[in-house]
Amino acid sequence: METELLDAEDYASVHRATRQLSTRYHGVLTLNARMEAWAEFVTDVEEGFDTMWAWEFSHDISDRDWLHDAWPILTERVRRHRQAELDALDERFRLATAPIRPFGTSQNLMTEHARWWRFRYPLLVTGDPAEPLPPTWSPAPVHTGLTDAGR
Repeated sequence: METELLDAEDYASVHRATRQLSTRYHGVLTLNARMEAWAEFVTDVEEGFDTMWAWEFSHDISDRDWLHDAWPILTERVRRHRQAELDALDERFRLATAPIRPFGTSQNLMTEHARWWRFRYPLLVTGDPAEPLPPTWSPAPVHTGLTDAGR
């Protein structure tokens, strides 16, 4: 299978997305940087998310939000080039997480929501077992007992 080469229009769409979304996402990061950040976050979730950062989980997921908002700005060729990678990361995230218990939102609505990743929580956690977790993380994730220092 031949790899389709990107052209100036494709690169311009990446730069356009970076510029347009920089103020909303507080920083100028490229598509590659956002994809790498999403991959790193997914790996952290798979290995066990540190309970110390549980209340920051929804903030940490913002790289996936950026990708969602950037996708329509990118050319079709760029999207085709990166879609399989994004789909694989999303699938890994789904497998490493569970749906949150909704407060006033139906489970079906959350599942069908365009930003479905915002309605999930990690299945594995590390860190202090006494650290409080968000009430929507129910049933409670499995605590592996490992900390970042213990890995």
